[in-house]
Amino acid sequence: MLNYGFAIIAIAGATLIPAFIGLYLIANLKFIQTKYIAALGLGLTIFFFFDTFGDADELDVNGALYPISYFGGWFHISLILVFALGIAVLAIIDHLAAISPDASSLSQPNGSSNTKNLRLLIFVPIAVAAVMGIHGLGEGWAYGATSSSISGTSLLDAFSPGIALPEAYSPLISYPIHKLFEAAIIGCVYVAFIQRNNLVPKEKWHIPVLGLLFGLTSVIGASIGYFYVSFDVTYFYAFGVTSALYAAIRLAEAITKAKGLGFAVPAYLGGKVFLALGIGFFLLYIAALLH
Repeated sequence: MLNYGFAIIAIAGATLIPAFIGLYLIANLKFIQTKYIAALGLGLTIFFFFDTFGDADELDVNGALYPISYFGGWFHISLILVFALGIAVLAIIDHLAAISPDASSLSQPNGSSNTKNLRLLIFVPIAVAAVMGIHGLGEGWAYGATSSSISGTSLLDAFSPGIALPEAYSPLISYPIHKLFEAAIIGCVYVAFIQRNNLVPKEKWHIPVLGLLFGLTSVIGASIGYFYVSFDVTYFYAFGVTSALYAAIRLAEAITKAKGLGFAVPAYLGGKVFLALGIGFFLLYIAALLH
């Protein structure tokens, strides 16, 4: 097995280093207009949803032979509830970030009440980073469990168990690249709503906190999973994939509203929008159960 300390340092390096590279890289693409940054993020988000939804067993949409009679059992029901919980958490965080649509004097950010409200817009990228980080918690957990159970002592054994060379190098290379581009999604949201929003105060702690919210969960998951703490990480993926839905909404908004390097205050979504989003998703999901 891999040494515990080495396993944790390895997952920390493979996650946090590319994550911060992705965040700072996107934040420094100052020569590219905001709408194109947002479009890049939207493209990344679409595949992130597709990829993570597969890790979440597609919410077990194909797992029940008789979905009407048995509804796939408790595992199926639990996945659906966890997915719905992810949407609810995003709705709550977005509510913290939102500015009332009838807020006045937004052109005067020096006013105390307006400045306070505008500072809360950081919760838009925080929502994406924190919920996406739960997906990383599942990945780290699985990596930790593998690290302690393999017979070998190399990273190839941990990241590519049972895979022969040279194919074994592919997962080892793919993981940090995934972390870079997943963090880039967060970076695109940050650029559109905070960095290039002329009304919002910028703080030095923004990107470091976003990076830790996204990547530190993988380290936590690995540190727990290493000790054979049994848990089905599919639930983490089902929760984390909802971040893609929220990121897609906000990035699409940025594409249509962004002009040059400036960006208007984001629209207040409200709880009913998230409820309608969930209803729309599950209407077609129910139809898929009948396949």
